[in-house]
Amino acid sequence: MNTVLSRANSLFAFSLSVMAALTFGCFITTAFKDRRVPVDIHVSKVMLKNVDDFTGPRERSDLGFITFDLSADILPIKPIFDWNVKQLFLYLSAEYGTKSNSLNQVVLWDKIVLRGENTKLNLRDMKSKYFFFDDGNGLRQTISLSLSITPQFSLLLRLRALVSS
Repeated sequence: MNTVLSRANSLFAFSLSVMAALTFGCFITTAFKDRRVPVDIHVSKVMLKNVDDFTGPRERSDLGFITFDLSADILPIKPIFDWNVKQLFLYLSAEYGTKSNSLNQVVLWDKIVLRGENTKLNLRDMKSKYFFFDDGNGLRQTISLSLSITPQFSLLLRLRALVSS
């Protein structure tokens, strides 16, 4: 009737149900938290060069580099690092449109902030870590800083502070 395997199966199913309920409870405690952070970005220098594009037809394309100042104090105003956050991935991106594509996005700079590290960013005259190469001319971009939160239990969150240049 009730063999050892049947009892082990019942115990395993019950413990799995309890763990699922606890995980959902952990998710609910931080799911609706407001995590927006004030960020100040100032682009001090934008350098665009019109260079030969050797990847396709013999046309010229824009090659861009930027120099920027970034200041953000992530922790004191609204604590992003709670028990459910493993790390933050910060990245500065440029968005622009061309004739062929209405929206292009390029990551220019990134940083991983782990729990316990200094969360006050005060960067001056930083050069872009990655350059961007556009397949056209007349590049005009919008610069934004985004935060990707890696949680213990939950969905990956992506927050964005928008600054135009």
